[in-house]
Amino acid sequence: RDMSADCTPWKEWDPEAMLFRNKAVLKMCVDGGAERLRKAMGSQAEQFLPDYLTGDFDSVSKETMEFYKSRGTKTVHTPDQDRTDLTKALMVLAEHCEEHSLQVDCVLVTCGSFDRMDHMMADFNTLFVSRGFLGSATACLMLDNSLTWLLDKGRHRVRTPLHLVGSWCGLVPLGQPSQSVTTTGLKWNLDKSAMNFGGLISTSNMFDGLDTVTVETDVPLIWTMECACESDSA
Repeated sequence: RDMSADCTPWKEWDPEAMLFRNKAVLKMCVDGGAERLRKAMGSQAEQFLPDYLTGDFDSVSKETMEFYKSRGTKTVHTPDQDRTDLTKALMVLAEHCEEHSLQVDCVLVTCGSFDRMDHMMADFNTLFVSRGFLGSATACLMLDNSLTWLLDKGRHRVRTPLHLVGSWCGLVPLGQPSQSVTTTGLKWNLDKSAMNFGGLISTSNMFDGLDTVTVETDVPLIWTMECACESDSA
């Protein structure tokens, strides 16, 4: 996806998000996400059918479930209340990929917008939890004009083409304190820096104009970055 194509929020029903979905090897709706997708697509809803609809089904109507089920979407009830619907959906995805020998590099999760902090924190937790069953695939949260994913312990190269990225980015030691983080490609680089809540965290950082950012960390870090809109890159 050319992330500079428009400035509208990235939600399931944005035209370009639909193009991106059509290139995906597997498409899923999680509970109420199916309701929002169907409503937003209106008369074109039949053109954008998910492969799976999962969740505890407490926020999707029976009518919408039947709409998708009758058109070939598989429904998987995941009633376990000890895990979030997103975590359970990713587990279903992992099982499907294993059964069908599919190699997946990235799982793009379109979040719409958050109006509850606890939901946001739950999705961040899923980034950590999903490492246990997604294998080499990375779960990436797409929220409005930003992308967020987990950088595991080690050294990473993040491609940041100037026409695709915005101005801000951040590194957050959400799971545990870090003792040594080193970066290149940022306006305010870290040099074997310790980060923790109550001390330093690298939010509201910026890119320095290079097309690559490197991060070396001794613990997993949340990486978040703004993606460009057309007006930003014009």
